[in-house]
Amino acid sequence: MADSPGGWVEDLSHTLFWDVDQASVTVDQHLKWIVERVVERGNWDDWLLLNRHVSRSQLVSLLPRLKIPPRELAFLQAYLGVEGAS
Repeated sequence: MADSPGGWVEDLSHTLFWDVDQASVTVDQHLKWIVERVVERGNWDDWLLLNRHVSRSQLVSLLPRLKIPPRELAFLQAYLGVEGAS
């Protein structure tokens, strides 16, 4: 599926995209939203897939703009070694 227009996004859990057509989600246009979905609602396999395709530096740059609950924000901050990025 990696060669399809949605790329690796199509390999994420379908339950993350219950409200949209998963095939229409692209990394270029929806990366912030994809990260939010995976961090909030994804399973371990989704997290691993995200980490294979999104660099730590990309996650750090997205961190201040993510709209995620405090628990998930604290997890990402700890994982990325960033404090008080909200």
